[in-house]
Amino acid sequence: MTVYEFAVYEMLPAAVLGFAAGMVYRIVRYLSVYKRTVRPRRRVRSVGHSLVHLIKTFAYPIYFSIKEEKIMFASGLLGLHILGVIPLLFLFSHHVTWWAYYFPPYGALKRLAIPPSATSGALTVTAPVTPASGMSGTFVNTIWGPLTVVLNGDVLAIIAIVATAFKVVEKIPRKVRGKVSYVRIGDFVALLLLLFILITGFMATQHLPSGEIGVYKTVLGLHILGAELLLMLLPFTKFFHFVFGYWYGKLHEWYDLTWTRGV
Repeated sequence: MTVYEFAVYEMLPAAVLGFAAGMVYRIVRYLSVYKRTVRPRRRVRSVGHSLVHLIKTFAYPIYFSIKEEKIMFASGLLGLHILGVIPLLFLFSHHVTWWAYYFPPYGALKRLAIPPSATSGALTVTAPVTPASGMSGTFVNTIWGPLTVVLNGDVLAIIAIVATAFKVVEKIPRKVRGKVSYVRIGDFVALLLLLFILITGFMATQHLPSGEIGVYKTVLGLHILGAELLLMLLPFTKFFHFVFGYWYGKLHEWYDLTWTRGV
């Protein structure tokens, strides 16, 4: 059995099961430590006031990051998340096809698909005919038009790789000096695994180090295997703060302060 066959046919169910188990653990752990407090008398506020404070609740951490931690904002939220992993994971053309295979309604996003390279992006603008393909969807016909010359997998992957590598390097001196307690070994493991996924994905797209089918499938298999390992670890890493720490946490903060207390 090859690495590719193991990753696609054997490891995927285990990865999904591991992720589901981790999610259940996080939810149960949250419910076990939750304590209901005395609910204060609510001060009535207008709907407009509540909506404005909802926006402020989510926007303030971003504003603070831009103002006080410019380098962290550029490498973390902007480079790693907004311009890197998120569009690559959900809008990269190959990934859109993969998501649509397991969840057909996702295919509705194929018009938003980001092409793998500047070359295929240029075809969107210059090709006089639609590329012939036996696949159910094409990789270059998206709504982005000329933007795909820069909005493509190659550029976004390089941004994500540089941002992830920077996050690894900048944490090392802080961990060595021991001045911050929130930098853990697990953070390095998760970041290095993400870096491995990004690099092998970039190599597979570029058919590196060789265009030979066996080499390509091995590199692609390593990419998929790395993604599956990260999926299993995701509920236990700081990457999950984007779900619990930011979206849920800020929504709970707004509900408790603005909606319940009328602040």
